[in-house]
Amino acid sequence: MIYGWKKELQHDYLRFLNARGRVSPSELAAHLNISECCAVYWLTDLAREGKVRILAVELVEAGTLPCAPESALTCQRKATCPVGEGGLVAAGR
Repeated sequence: MIYGWKKELQHDYLRFLNARGRVSPSELAAHLNISECCAVYWLTDLAREGKVRILAVELVEAGTLPCAPESALTCQRKATCPVGEGGLVAAGR
């Protein structure tokens, strides 16, 4: 990881959230040009640090992708995202 990259990325998240209030992970991903899975990864990191609250979650159906496939396809920062581009959710979790 590039020194200072995490702090810069978190700053981008927090600046957008400060301007918009509540947003979905997919809206945040689209704004930052990252995959939705990557946005969720960093949101959970920010939540652990006490900087954001995660107010809702949604069950993912078996055999589907956990994040919007269109956000993964258009992501230009894929190489720097710590989340692998998604496997399907297994049945019977």
